[in-house]
Amino acid sequence: MKKPVLVCVVLVCACHLFANDNDSSAQQLLVTAMQQANVFIQGAGPFQLDIDFVAQVQSPLQGHLTLRWESDERWWRKITMADFAEIDVRNGEMNYVARNAYFTPQRVKNMIGLIQLARNNGSLLAKKQKQQVENGLDPDCLHVEDEPSRKDFHKTLHEICIDPASREILQNTWKTTPNYQIMERYSDYFDFQGHRYPRKLEYYANGSKAITATVTGLSPIKFDQAWLMPPKGAFERRVCNDMTSPVSIETPQPMYPKGAHDTMIAITVLADGSVDNIHILGATTQSIEKSVLATLKTWRYEPARCGKEPVISDLEVVVTFPLH
Repeated sequence: MKKPVLVCVVLVCACHLFANDNDSSAQQLLVTAMQQANVFIQGAGPFQLDIDFVAQVQSPLQGHLTLRWESDERWWRKITMADFAEIDVRNGEMNYVARNAYFTPQRVKNMIGLIQLARNNGSLLAKKQKQQVENGLDPDCLHVEDEPSRKDFHKTLHEICIDPASREILQNTWKTTPNYQIMERYSDYFDFQGHRYPRKLEYYANGSKAITATVTGLSPIKFDQAWLMPPKGAFERRVCNDMTSPVSIETPQPMYPKGAHDTMIAITVLADGSVDNIHILGATTQSIEKSVLATLKTWRYEPARCGKEPVISDLEVVVTFPLH
């Protein structure tokens, strides 16, 4: 029988940790480590986090992230990477985004996720515990099952390695697909408002280091309500805790006359289920042929919803171009 142990609130939604009678020591270690690393505690007071990072795309790209946080529903964030810049503002159920490109690069999304090491969208259950040597340390590595709170998310299996003496999270590894593994590493922890946060953060994609990040500042601030104003040129999206993702209804694959290949595209699914703002990801100069674009514009979705209300959402999908 699973018994509730802890509820920890972080940037966007709640994290519920449940104990298992057969793995109580492993579960308690997990609970303690997550609680210790979670600086995003409601009522703890606003703070500013600054991070310099290098992202490996086709070449190393310098970047910087600044987060001004007051609560899950009140924060301001700016991230730059080379020539790319994006400002995000969360004010209640509204999220405002201003950026100088049609889409957010994947490495920017990875960096945003990397700073939230104690954040989880569902229930974490320590299923198994083992010891192994990592970077000269002898941590406890837990097999952790992530039971998502949203019905349209899938269960994920993680291996989270924790220093049993300091209760610091050292590593989190999981697979997004059977052949694609993500690993996040954390080190050089320091004290902040009764918690411990890593100064060094790393992100690996299928064994290759994709991001190296260093915390350059983490300090309490007086939160300025002016930061919650929508940035100039921002588009807005409604967000909510019980939000569901779009579900495809009719998405015919377009014919491509030059041969078959897969392409990642970004689209906006409108509240009526139609598609708009179609862009090829990672190709700043590449355009979509008119015949292909015409097919993509016929796509229809069951829209994202906040409760029963349909809302606009953004989506990334893979298009497979079959041969004639």
